[in-house]
Parts: sequence; structure tokens; C-alpha cells
Amino acid sequence: MTITQLRYVITIADTGSFVEASRVCGVTQPALTIQVRNLENELDTVIFDRTKKPVIPTETGFLIIEQARNVLLEAKQVADVVNEQRKLLDGNLKMGIIPTVSPYLLPYFADDFNTSYPNIKLHVQELITEDIVEKLKNGSIDVGIVATPLSANNIITMPVCYEKFYAFVSRNHPLFFKDKVTIEDLNNSDLWLLKEGNCFRDQVINICAEGALKNSENTFKYESHSIEALMQVVELKKGVTLIPELKVKELTGKRKELIREIADNPPMREISVIVRKGYLKKRFIERLKKKIIAGIPEGMSEKPEGILVDPNIKL
Repeated sequence: MTITQLRYVITIADTGSFVEASRVCGVTQPALTIQVRNLENELDTVIFDRTKKPVIPTETGFLIIEQARNVLLEAKQVADVVNEQRKLLDGNLKMGIIPTVSPYLLPYFADDFNTSYPNIKLHVQELITEDIVEKLKNGSIDVGIVATPLSANNIITMPVCYEKFYAFVSRNHPLFFKDKVTIEDLNNSDLWLLKEGNCFRDQVINICAEGALKNSENTFKYESHSIEALMQVVELKKGVTLIPELKVKELTGKRKELIREIADNPPMREISVIVRKGYLKKRFIERLKKKIIAGIPEGMSEKPEGILVDPNIKL
């Protein structure tokens, strides 16, 4: 049994095809097939049901592939162990970050991190929370930045930022003429929401469920994962949406006139760095966390008074 053979069966399982797996692995299809057949002979079992299209693992094959992923993950970390012992800050750091945080948080730390640690190559992907957690567990990424709290096994959460929610109000909406808005105001308003599957959407629904329900009755539907796109809809049509504090801080001119604070106990979201238990690259990730906290506006790394909104992510 070899690492190469395990990589081949994982790729076949992921692609559902011997032909596509051979292309991904950069080998000929006959060579890949022979290696998989040799592994099946060694284990005296059939890993794939080749009669199915796409190819699927057998019942035993699923268990073998799951173990193979663990083996490859551990093998990939051998170099990380050496670097940790040598205390080297040299290598790749793969990060996943949710789309409603990425455009607002990255500008506060990414350039400074790259300048301070030029030998660490930071690779950033925008992913939804579920994909970030999955990729952390299978070793595809090293670290994630998501909204928390998070119910996920074997995941460590390290809060770095607290953002208040603000209302973004159309000039044609009655709330435009109020200095501050209340949750009751929002419950009686037409709220524009992000697309389903987005944790920011779930947080907004948790804050003002009645207003979110009214939005479902709108004759005009618009689905997007972009807060910016929703803001443009609000500007053009009568309505309200909620936006995070870091987005508010970048607004200028007439757009700033559309912001309204939420009175009393303002709702907020917690943003955290997350890693899997037993993670390596600790020195990389510790420096990343410090750069985030140092870069964000003063006071946002400490939890303020208000209501922490659950993003409803259960994994």
C-alpha cells in the first residue's frame, strides 16, 4: 500500500470517474487503474463499484477512502511538524473566509500580514461556513474565518472581532426619518435578505423574524450572497436591510446618510478564527490572529454591550 494509491482512490471517489481522476492526478488512465487494482488485490476487497456511472465506492470502499483521507492528511503534515520544530515562518497558509466578512475584514490585515511575513504565502478562498469546516477537517485549508458561535465537532474557535448590526434604509422608507430604529421598527418593515444558506441571512432573521417574513411576500424577488448588492436594491426600491459594522465604516457621502443605529441592546455578530483540533502551523495562525486584532478598528476585538446573534450553524 502506498500514498500514491491512496491518493488515486480518493480522487476517483471525488470525481466519480477513473478517466477524470487520471487527468487530475497527471497519469494515464491504465496506470491509475493498475495501481487501484493492485491495492484491491492487496486488501482482498473491491473498493469501487465500476458498474455505476458515476463510479461509486462499495460499502467497504467508503470506509477505506475515509481512512485514506486521514492518512494523507497526516502525511501532508510531516513538513509542518518539522517547520514547527525549527520555528520557521516559511510556507503556505490556506485560509477560508465567509463572503459577508471577506471584503470588509481582509483590507484591515492582509497587506500588513504579507509585509510582516513575506515567506508565508497566504492563500484565501471565499467559502460558506459548512465548506470551511469540511475543508478544515480534511486538511484542504489550515484556518477559517467565520461567524460564531459554531456547533461543530473537533473545531476550535478563537474570537477576534465583534460587529454591531446597522439598518440601511431607503430614502423612501418611513424609517429614514428616525434617528435610531428599534427591533419593533424592523419587524414592521420590508427587509431585504441575503440568499438562503448564508449565515448572515440567518442572523438577520433571528434579529427580526416578522420583518423577514414580510419580505417573503414581496412581488419582486432578489437573491444574492452580496451585502453590497442588497444595499443597491434598497437604494433603488423602498425597503431596509441590515449590514455589519465594518461595512458601515467604509461608507462615505450620501450612502452614510442611509445608516441608522439600532436602539437599546444593539445586536452584534462574533467573528472568529477557527481551526481543527490538533492543528499545526500554530506559529503562522497565532501571527495571523494577532494581525487581525491589531488591524481592526479600536475596540472591536472586545465584546461590547448588546445581543450576540446566533448564526444558526449546526454541523
